[in-house]
Amino acid sequence: MKLITRVIILELLVAIAEGTMLFTFVFFLKRLYDLTDLLVTGGTTLVSTLVLLFSILPSIMVLTFPMAVLLASLLVYGRMAQDNELTALQAAGYSAVQLLKPVLLVGFILTLLMLWWHNRIAPKGLRLFDSVAADVLQNTSTTGIRPGNFNILGDFIIVPSTIDEGVMHSVRIFERRGEEIAGVISAPSGTIKYFPRENSIQINLERGTVHQIQSGDRASFIQFQELRFTISIQNLLRKMAKTGKWPQKFTNDGLRKTLRDYHNAPPEARTPGFTKMYHQFLVELNYRRTLPFACLIMAGVGALLGMKSGFGKRSACYGMTIAIIFSYYILLNFGKTYAEEGTLPAWFALWIPNWVCALTGGYFFYRTQRV
Repeated sequence: MKLITRVIILELLVAIAEGTMLFTFVFFLKRLYDLTDLLVTGGTTLVSTLVLLFSILPSIMVLTFPMAVLLASLLVYGRMAQDNELTALQAAGYSAVQLLKPVLLVGFILTLLMLWWHNRIAPKGLRLFDSVAADVLQNTSTTGIRPGNFNILGDFIIVPSTIDEGVMHSVRIFERRGEEIAGVISAPSGTIKYFPRENSIQINLERGTVHQIQSGDRASFIQFQELRFTISIQNLLRKMAKTGKWPQKFTNDGLRKTLRDYHNAPPEARTPGFTKMYHQFLVELNYRRTLPFACLIMAGVGALLGMKSGFGKRSACYGMTIAIIFSYYILLNFGKTYAEEGTLPAWFALWIPNWVCALTGGYFFYRTQRV
């Protein structure tokens, strides 16, 4: 049995590595598309670009680990069933419980790894991303603006003709609304400054015009002597790089402190905004505790489904993996939504997909025992 266990575990680890690389690459491409605006800014160096890209990998792998475990268990046990290896082992006296021990062991170890990864590594990666991205935007606001170039800064495209001692001349600023241009600001001169204390960028323009494009063919022109507006770097980051909600970047101690502050606050201090933040932090804390157990549950469900269906082909395993994970994350998002609204307790709402998958696995195990 020890030899069979080692062989199954080795096959599972190889398949998990394959699935992790594949699914992480797919999710990474999605994040890379969101990061395009930030990566093409003039202040981005090769080092900062690499740090930005690798700092979001831990948060992506939080989602891809359970997918890889499910795919691996389907592939390994489906192939064994298709090649009649499971039938031979059962004829030799091995029970379904003995055959499931290797995959459950791997799932349990990965669950422990995910608990550490999701609670420590992923939030730290997102905080590193914010730090480096803020430096990139700071460089863009000071030295990254290039004359004659389309300099992208969130929803704004800044095009100065020349720059002389920090002053931009013949400036045009295009305001984007999705893929369309919503307005054009023109001014003979202007400056752009970074304020570290407020973590914001301020644009000052003098004696210019605003051409606002409205619905249909209508447009409006406004002349100004001085125009000053501020762009929050945190808002820029949320728009330019969709790396998740901001509670995901807090440490566990930071989340717990906010929850304690809410409980210790008098009733009149619990404003709707404070209450909403409380539920978001509570959901994030429980999310970090529940999602890692998906590795263990998916390992068992995938193995039982592979044993029962006998599908060893990669295309069938990939299809079942996508269908199961899609259903899992739909239930998880519903649970998070109801928990953030305060309709359901956070611990109950976030455990719903795990319970559903565990019950499904129990049903497959019952059917396997009856055969």
